[in-house]
Amino acid sequence: MDSLALHKKALVVDLHSDTVLRMKERFDFGRRDTAGSMDIPRLREGGIDLQVFACWIPAKTPRENCRVRADEMIDSLENQVKLHNNDIAVCRSATEAREIISSGRIAAFIGIENGVAIAGDLANLDHFYARGVRYMTLIHTSSSEWCISSADTTPKFEGLTDFGLDVVRRMNKLGMIIDVSHASVKVVEEVLKITTSPIIASHSCVYALCAHDRNLTDEQIKAIAKNGGVIGINFFGGYLSERWAAVVDPITDANRARIDSINAIVKGDFVKEREAFAWLFAEFDKALEKEDINVATVVDHIDYIVKLVGPDYIGLGSDFDGVYSLPNGLKDCSMMPNITKELVKRGYSETDIEQILGGNFMRVFQAVCG
Repeated sequence: MDSLALHKKALVVDLHSDTVLRMKERFDFGRRDTAGSMDIPRLREGGIDLQVFACWIPAKTPRENCRVRADEMIDSLENQVKLHNNDIAVCRSATEAREIISSGRIAAFIGIENGVAIAGDLANLDHFYARGVRYMTLIHTSSSEWCISSADTTPKFEGLTDFGLDVVRRMNKLGMIIDVSHASVKVVEEVLKITTSPIIASHSCVYALCAHDRNLTDEQIKAIAKNGGVIGINFFGGYLSERWAAVVDPITDANRARIDSINAIVKGDFVKEREAFAWLFAEFDKALEKEDINVATVVDHIDYIVKLVGPDYIGLGSDFDGVYSLPNGLKDCSMMPNITKELVKRGYSETDIEQILGGNFMRVFQAVCG
C-alpha cells in the first residue's frame, strides 16, 4: 500500500490547533513561515483537508472581556480566510466542509477552547454559534465557575454545576459539538450521562501509556466510544510519554528563578511567552533528542485505543501552535503524512486508516451539525 497516495486520497482532519493566536498577531497565513507549525502552504503539503482552529480564552480573562476576546480571535481567522479565499473557507457543517474540500480548498472549522468564553450567559453560546463556532471545549487548565478542570487537585465542587449542565443541553439543542479535553473525570461522566449527541475529546491521549491528568483512562475511552464519540490524539510530548517529564522537569527546576522572572514580565501573554522562553524550549529539544519521542509514539496511543474499543473512535488532534514540544517527524503540519506511513507499516487496513485520519470525526460532525 502506497502510504502517500492513501494520505492524499483520504479526507484528513486535524481536530485542534491554536494557530489563531498567531493570526491575532497579524502574520500572513498564506505564506510559508519559518516560525510556528502551520500555514496554508504547509497545510497543503501535509494533505490536511479540514483544520480546526481553536479560539483559546485564558482562564484569567475578566469575564466581561471573554466574549470580546473570542470575537476578536474569530475576526482574525475570518480576515485570513478572506485574504486567501481561493485556498480556504469556513465550514459550518460536514456537508459544507465536503463541498469546500471538493472545490480544492481547505475547510476551516471554528472552535472555542474554554467555556469561560460565554461568560456565564447561554445567550453567548447562541452568539458564537451564529458566528460559525461548531465546537466548544468546556474548560481549560483552570476550573471555571461551572466546570472543573482535570488539572484541579482541590475542586470547589464536583463536575458541572446546574448551569454547566444547561450548557451541555444548549449545545445539544444548537448543534454544537461538546469537547471534553481538559475536563475532569466527573465532568466527562456527567456530560456523557445527559448528552443526546456524540462528543469529542479533541486533543487528548491515553492515561495508561502516560499518566497525566490531561489523558483519558480506559473507562473514559470506553464511555466515549459507547457514546459514538471521537478522541483526537494530541502530539504534545508531555502527554505522549512519561520519559518527556523525566527529561524536562530537571531542566525546569534548574532554571526556576529565571523562569519566574520571565513569567512576571510576560504575564501569560501567549506570543510573548513563546518568544521569551525560546531558549528553554531549545534546551528541552536538545535534551529530548536521545529519547526519540516520535511518530511511532503517537501511533502507540492509536494502537492502544484500537485494541481497547476498535478503530472507529479515533482522530488526530495535533495541538499545533499550542504546544512547545512536538515529536520527531511531526514538528509541523506538513509532516502529517508520516502518521499514515506508520499506520501502513503497522498493517492497518485502508478503510481503518481513512477513518482514523478524518472519517470518524466527519461522522460526528455530520451527526451533530449536519
